[in-house]
Amino acid sequence: MLVVDELKKNDPSLRLVAVALAAGFCVLITGLWWVQVVSAKEYQNHLETQAYRTIRLPAVRGKILDRDGRVLAENQPRYSLSLFLDDLRQPFYSDYTNLLRWARESQKEKISTAEKSLGRSLSKTELKQFRITPDQGERLRQFARERVAGARAASISEIIGAPVTLNAKDFNRHYARSLALPYPLVKKLDPTQVARFQENFTNGLGVDLELESVRNYPNGNTAAHLLGYVSLSDAGQDGDKAAYNYSLPDYQGQLGIEAGLDTELRGHAGEESVLVNSLGYRQSENIENAPQPGRNAVLTLDLDIQRAAESSILTHQGANARAAVVVMDIRNGDVLAMVSSPAINPIYSENSSAWMTDEKLRPGINRATQEKYAPGSIFKVFVGLACLEAGLDPNRQYYNPENPSDPGHGHIMIGRRPIKDTAPPGEYDFRRAILRSSNTYFITNGIRCGVDRIITLAQKFHFGQRAKLPTKQETGGDLPTLEDVHHGWRDGNTANICIGQGEVAVTPLQIAVAYSAIANGGSVFWPRLVIRTEPQDPTAGGTITNYIAGRVRDHIGVSPRNLKVLHTAMLSETEDPEGTGRESRVGGLRICGKTGTAQRTDEHNRVIGWNYWFASFAPYENPRYAVVVMVQSENKGSGGGVCAPIAHDIYEALLKKENAPPSTALAVK
Repeated sequence: MLVVDELKKNDPSLRLVAVALAAGFCVLITGLWWVQVVSAKEYQNHLETQAYRTIRLPAVRGKILDRDGRVLAENQPRYSLSLFLDDLRQPFYSDYTNLLRWARESQKEKISTAEKSLGRSLSKTELKQFRITPDQGERLRQFARERVAGARAASISEIIGAPVTLNAKDFNRHYARSLALPYPLVKKLDPTQVARFQENFTNGLGVDLELESVRNYPNGNTAAHLLGYVSLSDAGQDGDKAAYNYSLPDYQGQLGIEAGLDTELRGHAGEESVLVNSLGYRQSENIENAPQPGRNAVLTLDLDIQRAAESSILTHQGANARAAVVVMDIRNGDVLAMVSSPAINPIYSENSSAWMTDEKLRPGINRATQEKYAPGSIFKVFVGLACLEAGLDPNRQYYNPENPSDPGHGHIMIGRRPIKDTAPPGEYDFRRAILRSSNTYFITNGIRCGVDRIITLAQKFHFGQRAKLPTKQETGGDLPTLEDVHHGWRDGNTANICIGQGEVAVTPLQIAVAYSAIANGGSVFWPRLVIRTEPQDPTAGGTITNYIAGRVRDHIGVSPRNLKVLHTAMLSETEDPEGTGRESRVGGLRICGKTGTAQRTDEHNRVIGWNYWFASFAPYENPRYAVVVMVQSENKGSGGGVCAPIAHDIYEALLKKENAPPSTALAVK
């Protein structure tokens, strides 16, 4: 050959080139052998491995505590059983292979039957109808997966001694969307079931125990309206879902403190990277960033006072009472108790129907802050204070004439409109007008004082405005503006305002803030619900965020003399034999109070019920607490008969708390 002949020549350069080419071919062949033979399995595995997937790992939610550190909301461990789908790939494939073999044999039998019937072999076109299509193959794969997973469920059912069924629709959805994540098969295992599983567990099931954190409220429905609720969500926080391929379910606050402090309570999610193959199965995982636990929230609530208020409503008005209570420290605006009745189940995620609004009971509404009510006679203290500031002599007597249509009670005529008075006819000074709640007295002096002064003073208490609570449960109420009273306003409108009806509506929290201002000398505080947020583990470092106590929103700017006159008159409401708030009295505690009753009417102006009130503060000598009670009812009664007994129980609890040993005594923090 020509090449060989050339190599036979005595040419060193040519021979060197030939040797180099030969060596190169040897290296190339050796490398090809190494890749295709020796490393074939390794490269096959790398070929199957396609990409990383990121999983959002929720953080442990922070606790909610009362002012003394007692738990109001916490996390509780819960065991569940999950199918690890990557462990079931081989069973899935084996069952699919068996089903495919059976399907092909079935098709062969159908072909044979058709050929015998026709007396000839089927053509290629005719044979197409007997082929297994890709869609049919996928249905076989799905059916195989359902059979394997269903068999695992049946095995687990025998092991734990409880029925376990596979939800095929849910399973297929999970397989299509979250193949790299385990499929939850059984939730909420009890301790016996956990023990039986661990004792009888055998490898190969593709099932294992998983520990998850669930929200728990150890005091049941205590303070449930204020605490709010959480629900499971995979949406992430601050719209971060797009940054992850998968998000494990996380609790998200929906209402109340759980919602208002959701960012602090939830902490910061972690991230796990999962290596998946071309089929989507998990190959390996690695936690890139560990979750950072949420912060604890310490509330101003006192659990003992909260329980006492809730228990009193239950005792006096029953489980379905439509009522609210607010207890406030008048020195700094701290809310010590906030009750809304009927009570509800705070476990929204497990019992969503508990938060559905009933036309009558409306259990999902926080009546202390979220609904507005006509205040009735408890608004007379503000009217009276405006009149005193305008120069009313508290000792001057005003006559309340008898009502011809209702002997034994007084009345007043505003134009041609008679307004009934529940107080008897006779002479009334300021003190007696408060304790007997005379409509005639306050309408007469309110009109003389002028509605402008009444509205101006009411605005300083911030009626008609929200208090910016961190609960998503607040209404501002109603109060006419000065512009409103200058256009088409009549004495009849002023008369309604003077007795807490008409165009004024308040929340129990607003009344508690306003009565606190009357008690403390005129400082209107922003109500405070949260004392601080702090790390769950104090030893791990982290800052404590304190919420300022005693933030002054306004000063009502009235004279101490007139406040003293009002205090003395309100004390008579509970201590005078004629007083309507006598049932609130507690030995060793002098209470200043005001009862109230406001009619509720329908669209035809027919009376359909009443709002009953008792608003108060104590002790008279050195006020510390404001207690406001509101009850809605269709039964005829009075604020003194319906609400004052509830206030009595609350004041007893406050007094007991003050007289307790220092370790448990109520403390301002």
